[in-house]
Amino acid sequence: MARNVLKVKEQKDRYQVCYMAGDDSGFDMMEGALLVLESLNLPIDWVRADLGWCMWEKSIQKFGEGDPRCNTVPPETIESIRKTDATLMAAITSKAGVKGFKSAILQMRQLFDLYINLRPAKTLPGVGTPLKGDPKVDIVLFRENTEDLYSAVEFFPLPAEHYALHKGMERFKKMGDVAVSWRVFSTVGCERIIRAAFEYAKATGRTTVHCCNKANVIRETDGLMKRLFLQIAKEYEQFGIKGIEENADATAMWLIKNPQDYQVIVASNVFGDILSDEASQLTGGLGFAPSGNIGEGTALFEPSSGSVPKYAHQYRVNPSAMVLTAKMMLEYLGLDDAAKKIEKALGEVLVESKPGTLTYDVLRDFRGDPNWEKNAASTIDMAAAIAGKINPAFAGKVLEDAKAKVHAMCDWTKTVGFED
Repeated sequence: MARNVLKVKEQKDRYQVCYMAGDDSGFDMMEGALLVLESLNLPIDWVRADLGWCMWEKSIQKFGEGDPRCNTVPPETIESIRKTDATLMAAITSKAGVKGFKSAILQMRQLFDLYINLRPAKTLPGVGTPLKGDPKVDIVLFRENTEDLYSAVEFFPLPAEHYALHKGMERFKKMGDVAVSWRVFSTVGCERIIRAAFEYAKATGRTTVHCCNKANVIRETDGLMKRLFLQIAKEYEQFGIKGIEENADATAMWLIKNPQDYQVIVASNVFGDILSDEASQLTGGLGFAPSGNIGEGTALFEPSSGSVPKYAHQYRVNPSAMVLTAKMMLEYLGLDDAAKKIEKALGEVLVESKPGTLTYDVLRDFRGDPNWEKNAASTIDMAAAIAGKINPAFAGKVLEDAKAKVHAMCDWTKTVGFED
């Protein structure tokens, strides 16, 4: 029987978890999430590591611009991920047009073969959906995470010999310089993400799995995924699970019209990226969107929200995505009771809407507060409200000591990596 990759490889009495505070407002979000986790008294020993734009700048300072050793991921971070049981990562910053720059998260996904990007989208209490009738949404999307256009196999300008690879390239010979990105699919890559989706449906009692593709147009790559999906779907009919194949653009439409009809979605990297962002907009937006990057050996959990550089170290951003990402990590480690407490506490804070507990985006977008900026709580104050729901004793000096502890853990002036 195959191992359930959505759970930690070895259950332990105590875990080592690598945490990475990311960039810009990522530090603030991580601080908030760690405060919530502190209220649970978890069997976790934390190991600090760093990656992202902060490491890119640090590597340039150390090695000099243009040095091949410059990277967004230092070797110390790779080693920490290898040695620990799971990784919790805050949002990072990527900037276009920077020579030599490599995406930190793409490197991690490929280096550790984190082939599942797990993206849940679930209606939250006090948030609801923007759709008529407020339908209940509970979708789990399995996005293939290492192939497709994210394989980073690209050319510009296209080498002359490549024009002879396919007759369809003939018309581009006189079109000036041509840029090409290879859309790479493999049978192994397609089969394992499809099976992961069906196994999840089987384990959680869900009855449908949708495969969203464009095999009617992109016939070789999406065609491969469609064929394998239909074959594998037959194996799961005995468990009462129906495999449904449909065009990805149709899925984008039906998600808006009838999101309650979707339970599990499996898609290629690019379509999964787009559809998961759309699904998150049905449940509060990226400020409430967690995700996990999971493979056979390890898992790296990160929020889908960005690092919001303009709010760096201002404690303005919503911590919910980071808190729900931490919840996903606890589920991976088998700490299910703690994970349920986090979800319940967040829901209570959102429903109660007490003064000083909700960040500006919640007040502005979901409460219609005309004075949202004036009345907004800070990132850490909203996190403290969630922590207080989990543990009522988490107040006064206990709370202040915990705040000081997690602030030191996320000190953005003391990053780890590229050490002598």
